[in-house]
Amino acid sequence: MTDQQRRRERRGAKHRAAPSRAVVRLLAAVGAVLVLGLVLVLSWRATGGRWLSVDSPSMGQAAPVGTLVLTRPTTLDEVRVGDIISFDPVEGGVTHTHRVSRITDGVVFTKGDINGAEDPRPVAADHLVGKVVARLWGVAYLVKSLPVLLPGAGLVWLLTRWSTPRWRMSTRLVGYSVVVCAAILVLRPLVNAAVLTTIGEAGLTTATVVATGLLPIRVQDPDGVFADLHAGQVGELVSAAANADGQVPFTVDAHMSVLWWTVCLALCCVPLAVSVVLGRRTER
Repeated sequence: MTDQQRRRERRGAKHRAAPSRAVVRLLAAVGAVLVLGLVLVLSWRATGGRWLSVDSPSMGQAAPVGTLVLTRPTTLDEVRVGDIISFDPVEGGVTHTHRVSRITDGVVFTKGDINGAEDPRPVAADHLVGKVVARLWGVAYLVKSLPVLLPGAGLVWLLTRWSTPRWRMSTRLVGYSVVVCAAILVLRPLVNAAVLTTIGEAGLTTATVVATGLLPIRVQDPDGVFADLHAGQVGELVSAAANADGQVPFTVDAHMSVLWWTVCLALCCVPLAVSVVLGRRTER
């Protein structure tokens, strides 16, 4: 074997080893983040704290759909008007998170910020879950996506173990991107809206809608009547395009500023940036 052939083999071995070291570092970083997150979650839970997902738009922009709220145990005596609390309804069902609207003779009444009326029953001490101390916008969507993201990422990693070193990292980046897209399709966290009420009068229908996605949107009827909304924001469409059932068909599209588009484009370029960085490392 000539010296030139030996040098080529050493270069080839170096090129094959570099991606493996990069993967090890990446896995170590991800593992450290997961362990830290688990420690924080268990510590919060051990001290009586709870975390709850906001799944309805009743709190408007104060806690849009997809917000993760963190609560601390409290008593009714410590609750003040304007506080946001979580409580279990008397009739049962999912935990509600609403704002304290008034306190009368020691009885606490609550109301969603965009609801037209107070909740039908006051909050009793034994149904009070806690006072909201933090609202993490969009984090509930991330938590809900974990059952898709973690198994999907694991499957991509296993299926690409036997691919050639040259294509392994690029294939994994494509696979991970597909997994993220699958989670977005399942949860629809980015662009969405819900109809709260529709009122018909004199040939016109007023539809009250609320944005339930993370991105700014434009809700528009077939006649071009539209409302531009941010997460949790409420708007009205006065439309003459209602169908026979009195419902207004509308489309929901992203309607973002240059800053929002720049952020989204930067996130979409993350796989490309990672591949460029790893490619440069393998060339060293």
